[in-house]
Amino acid sequence: MKKLPRPRREAPATRLPKRERTRRQIIEAAIEVMAEQGPAKASVQEIAARAKVTTGTFYNHFTSKAEIVEAVAGWFSTTMLEAAQDAHLAFHTGAERMVDGCRRYLRIARENPPTAMLILELATTSPRMLKAIGKFVLADVRLGIRQKEFAIFSEQAAVDLVHGYIMLAMRHIALRQPSSSYERSVVATILQGLGVPSQRALALAGRGTGRGNS
Repeated sequence: MKKLPRPRREAPATRLPKRERTRRQIIEAAIEVMAEQGPAKASVQEIAARAKVTTGTFYNHFTSKAEIVEAVAGWFSTTMLEAAQDAHLAFHTGAERMVDGCRRYLRIARENPPTAMLILELATTSPRMLKAIGKFVLADVRLGIRQKEFAIFSEQAAVDLVHGYIMLAMRHIALRQPSSSYERSVVATILQGLGVPSQRALALAGRGTGRGNS
């Protein structure tokens, strides 16, 4: 499984106390096992074995399977949001930032289907993860409104539109690998839903596809 970049706030493993190194080791193992089997089927015993620790050591760090699922969700949230924040510095409009953010998730589905499916499962089982991503999307929506690029009826409805469509599109890409034009259509449709005229939406969705890659 292709690994995402580590959160910037995480120190290199060699600088961490042993307890923190072990915790990170368990989280990394959990990500691998859950990507292969899904959070529901992944067992504590398998995670511990993959991390090369005992189940007793696992329970010294996590009180339950639910807690390790939350830890994995938190890891993905932090990693992906930090990468998006870095890329957003290159964009100055809400529409451009929305395009970049949407592409990031669709790219994961294209390049790493198991990771994409894991993210989708975590997003449905971890409200905290969805809330964290939602705040980021809301910031882009509000910027677009201030710049008069977006015209919406409700902020929450706009965030739900982006979340819902991107999650469905990620699943479709991960499972069926449609042509690359599908991503452009998805992003353009989201922009249209946010009030961007169709021709501009298509132009923005197809612009600079190499920018903002992680």
